[in-house]
Amino acid sequence: MEQTELLNTIQKTIRDVVNNQNLEVRAESLLVGDLGLESIDFLDVSSELENALGWELDFRQVAEKASAGGTKQVDMKSLRVQDLIDFIAQHEAPTPQAGADARP
Repeated sequence: MEQTELLNTIQKTIRDVVNNQNLEVRAESLLVGDLGLESIDFLDVSSELENALGWELDFRQVAEKASAGGTKQVDMKSLRVQDLIDFIAQHEAPTPQAGADARP
């Protein structure tokens, strides 16, 4: 999925989960602070995105990935929509096959 398509999917999912179709969901929005997601909402968002993506999404892995290379630990309260987009985009990126660029 392209970044724009991912953002659109995440926007729709979050709006459906919090039952607010007018909620402004931007890439820089904090999932908890700006969008008001609670623990149960993370489960619902994860489940809906899993259905859309076809693979299991664990927000703990998203938080770990968001904190990789950073100087601070990222918890669920610090996660932004962009962290979710980045995680999904990287997870869906094709991985090179072993020996794919080896020449005979």
